[in-house]
Amino acid sequence: MDYESIAKKILQRVGGKENVISLVHCMTRLRFTLKDESIVDDEAVKKTKGVMGIMKKAGQYQIIIGNDVANVYAELNKLGNFSNEVPKKAPQNKEKQNVFSMLMDTISGIMAPVIPAIIGAAMIKVLLTLLPMIGVLSTKGDTYNLLSVMGDGAFFFMPVLIAISASKKFGTNMYYAASIALIMLHPNFISFMNSANDAKETVKFLKFIPVTYASYAYSVIPIILAVWSLKYVERLVDKITPVVTKNFLKPMLVVLIEAPIALIILGPLGAICGNVLSTVVYTIHDKLGFIAIGLVAGVYPFVVMAGMHHAFTPIKLGMIASTGFENFICIGELCSNMAQGAASLAVAVKSKNKDFKQIAGSSAFSALFAGITEPALYGVTLRLKRPMLGACIGAAAGGLFGGFFQMKCFGIATPAIVTIVQYVEKGKPQSLLFAALTILLTIVVAFIATMIIGFEDVVDENDDELDMLETESKEEVKVMENAIDIASPAEGKAISLSEVADATFAQEILGKGAAIVPENGVIYAPFDGKVDVMFETGHAVGLVGENGVELLVHIGIDTVNLEGKYFSPKKAAGDVVKKGDVLIEFDIEKIKEAGYDVTTPVIISNTDQYAIVEKTATGEVTKESNLIKVQ
Repeated sequence: MDYESIAKKILQRVGGKENVISLVHCMTRLRFTLKDESIVDDEAVKKTKGVMGIMKKAGQYQIIIGNDVANVYAELNKLGNFSNEVPKKAPQNKEKQNVFSMLMDTISGIMAPVIPAIIGAAMIKVLLTLLPMIGVLSTKGDTYNLLSVMGDGAFFFMPVLIAISASKKFGTNMYYAASIALIMLHPNFISFMNSANDAKETVKFLKFIPVTYASYAYSVIPIILAVWSLKYVERLVDKITPVVTKNFLKPMLVVLIEAPIALIILGPLGAICGNVLSTVVYTIHDKLGFIAIGLVAGVYPFVVMAGMHHAFTPIKLGMIASTGFENFICIGELCSNMAQGAASLAVAVKSKNKDFKQIAGSSAFSALFAGITEPALYGVTLRLKRPMLGACIGAAAGGLFGGFFQMKCFGIATPAIVTIVQYVEKGKPQSLLFAALTILLTIVVAFIATMIIGFEDVVDENDDELDMLETESKEEVKVMENAIDIASPAEGKAISLSEVADATFAQEILGKGAAIVPENGVIYAPFDGKVDVMFETGHAVGLVGENGVELLVHIGIDTVNLEGKYFSPKKAAGDVVKKGDVLIEFDIEKIKEAGYDVTTPVIISNTDQYAIVEKTATGEVTKESNLIKVQ
């Protein structure tokens, strides 16, 4: 596969590098945060060889690549050196969500980055089941005990992993968040609370505030609530602490305020919410029995499409932690994964398209043996529509069978053929047979159903023809009779971008322009226009001129790490500005004292639309000086 070619086409079809705010990837998808999704040609993106499908969710433009996603991501970064940090402020075109959707997206967004660590630990637990079964490992030896610790570590300290992920989601300090999680898991706290609970005594903070007993190991929701509240505690403490004391007083107050909130209010509340959610889910199972498992298996692909599948992880973890097994959601997941793989396999057998056969075949293998269904779901069954029905029929049949024979799952590794041992119950060798028959039945029914229902085969795109059409329709480069002069947004010394101590700016990856070594802490509007983006940290601003010029002013190098300290924005996104208006004020001396270079790049973001973009000033400049010429 030509990853470089795929990357170039994808970047072109999402609007070019100037339309990309950030880019990250998960196991199967490229996740773009774009300035404007409306300019993206969805059909052209879908037709790109190597692309299995697209999905728009939670402010992200997601392109499903499959197992080769890391290679395509690497090539994209060579082309644009994109930020891998999801912006704290979502793009303005992000669709409105109801409260339930927002909660599910939040939990899913926090859980998704943690999944690899959970899978790694879960696979070790699978080995601990498999190796003693085949006589390779003794359950009484030191090796078994050490492996047990390795497999259990990520689960026991789950709140720490969740805290790190949640801190990124909520935009708060990662180390404060992890510290709160560690307090909740401190051995002395656990021992202290267990002793009080056994003695039926109430622990009291400050002699009169009761601390409710709750176990936070393996938990998810309590720490999510705690980190959410931490954001507001940080803001409050930052406002009330004098500048000269922030280095030592702020950290102390943040922990001193947040820890009691977490232990006394939000931790127990989160534990209650988790128990209620778990009770609701398993009440459905208790009422409907094995029928509920069949229903869950049949509709599970749509749960994945809604991004809600990670939201079930806390429920599964809680059930396994309390009873040692899970016999509802995990069984439905297994059957759904196997059905997606079987439906894709049927497509691979029946399709006449050579390239699509390969895609469907690799997607089937990924789903059946690795439990990764996104390539099959988005690239095959959903794309062709009718195979999705075959997959749902197969999954429902397998779920009913597995539920009827009371299958149980004792781990949380990705449901797949290679992890079948996590469905084996000690002392019941027949449980392996039931698990194998459930997988076999699901695959056979889904495969046959898909073959019978059929599908409309994929027709190859003509890359040369499509590229020619794109070239013809591509916006022509502006060649203007009269040049546009861009004034300097700061007063100081003008230098070339090549002199900036940052490769992104020096190599003109973001666009051409100039740079200013400022003499004072004021950024002015260099032309009439409006503020397109005012970064929350105040270290950068994006402008759009009445003449169509897009300008980025970035104060200093790596100053985003100051998290807004020493910056004071005077305008907000959407504000109309006149040339000379003050946009941002900043404490230039404090920034220097903090060890940051204050050199300020001034970039024409839409450089590709102009024939000429060049620096016209040398040496000292004022806000009246012309800095850049655009033509």
